Amino acid sequence: MILTDTLPPYKMLDCNDYFNSSQEDKAYFLSEVAEATRTGVYSANFKQNAFFIDTIGREILHMPVDYMPSINEAAYLLSSPRDLKDLIRDCQTGNRFERDVLMNTCSNQEIWMRFTGKPKHDEEGEMIGVRGVFTSIDKYVREKKELEKHSQVIKAQNERLLHFAHIVSHNLRSHSSNLELTLELFKEVLEDDRTKVFYSYLGEISNNLSSTLEHLNQVVTINSQKKVYEVINVKTVVDKVLIRLQKELEKAEITVKTDFVKLQFFEYVPAFFENIVYTLVQNAIKYRDPSKSSYIEIKTKVKNKKRLLVVKDNGRGIDLTSQKESVFQAFTDQQKLKDSNGLALFLAKNQVEALGGDLVVNSASTIGSSFTVKF
Repeated sequence: MILTDTLPPYKMLDCNDYFNSSQEDKAYFLSEVAEATRTGVYSANFKQNAFFIDTIGREILHMPVDYMPSINEAAYLLSSPRDLKDLIRDCQTGNRFERDVLMNTCSNQEIWMRFTGKPKHDEEGEMIGVRGVFTSIDKYVREKKELEKHSQVIKAQNERLLHFAHIVSHNLRSHSSNLELTLELFKEVLEDDRTKVFYSYLGEISNNLSSTLEHLNQVVTINSQKKVYEVINVKTVVDKVLIRLQKELEKAEITVKTDFVKLQFFEYVPAFFENIVYTLVQNAIKYRDPSKSSYIEIKTKVKNKKRLLVVKDNGRGIDLTSQKESVFQAFTDQQKLKDSNGLALFLAKNQVEALGGDLVVNSASTIGSSFTVKF
């Protein structure tokens, strides 16, 4: 059997053809990469005062094909003399260097480049030149600077809003205090039933206003106050919250189940953690389903290295298809109940996010809700 009979009809490459083809492929790919990344090649010969830039480099810098700059002339392509000094200093170290510099094109446009290079030495170790590549990063640098500019504007706006909120909160709290004091004085001169009813209405308005202002003040100070982390004993904090809500839990005949085996201790801001737990448990009490035997489950988990606190109930639930966006918004009430607090969940979520976490809800109408805090 002749081996060549099994070969395909086209001519096979011999070793030299294969080598030449590989070299051509390599040159082609390098050219395509340089074109796609806008990368030019340069070299400088210090002894001959000659500077070379390839075709792509000339296109980037808008340099005429017949223009052969000297090293001194090429130096003027750098926008800042300091960049030139830094590049010379990098060359003198004798090691490969990389630096981002602002350059001037031959059409007087500024463009950001990433310069890399490696010094060339003669047999005696004297540096005789440098060669390397430069890549246009102008688009990315300018986008970054634009983002930084927008970030500064947003920061300034946030500071002004916080300042405004502090002023409003302070002024409103003064009026609220005055209203409370007036009601206390008015309480002593009640005469008839109508006056008593009128007083009770004013008292309720005053209490609601004070409560709302207190929450507003907390919202304002969440991001501005100093956050001190401490080791939290989850069971201790949860037990403290349950004692605070004991009367409400007993009145509603709600059973509370806890499980902290998976995560018993972790570092967090104590005041934030207690308020978060209080808000979620209180929310479960408010939105219980009177027709059911109610329960609340509070447990900790660790999933994908994330620490989780889950507060689950079998209450009325929330129709997330229509009310998902409003659950954590301020001054909204998904069930329109008189005793609901529109700021509580908003405040809790802000506290969690201020420490780099997240608060999410999974719920279905008539089934119940499950709030998960991701620390």
